[in-house]
Amino acid sequence: MTDRVGFYKVSPRTIRVWRISNAISYFFYFGIPAVYYAILGADGFHGWFLAFLIFAILIVWSVAVFWFPYQNWRNWRYTITQQEIELKYGIFFKTHTLIPLSRVQHVNTRQGPILRWQELSTVTISTAATTHQIEGLDSTLADRLRRKISTYARLAEEDV
Repeated sequence: MTDRVGFYKVSPRTIRVWRISNAISYFFYFGIPAVYYAILGADGFHGWFLAFLIFAILIVWSVAVFWFPYQNWRNWRYTITQQEIELKYGIFFKTHTLIPLSRVQHVNTRQGPILRWQELSTVTISTAATTHQIEGLDSTLADRLRRKISTYARLAEEDV
């Protein structure tokens, strides 16, 4: 799916993957009230504080599961040219990354169980300094992009 000139969005199925992932990750925060209850009980002030704590965690969990994934998907963009890979993402803090193809050392595709269930993959681009990811691509598209980036990186290396 294309966006503005030359920019592409990740698959809309990525929203479901991020929701499931966030639901599992943030679910462990519900252990905080359980530990609080086990240590201090729920008498008087502790009962009110425990109720507030559960409510606050429920709000944070709901936002992380239902709002963040959609907003993240809306802002995720990427483009690949023969000179560079450009990534744009972020909700509150926008990140705009340019990766020169002459710096790319290797490119991988990977799938976890949730991505595999949705027939999606992640393309991982490694440079000497760091690793970048384009998550939530259709598996066939991810394989094509991996080959394309690899080919462009070899061409850029020959030009240097």
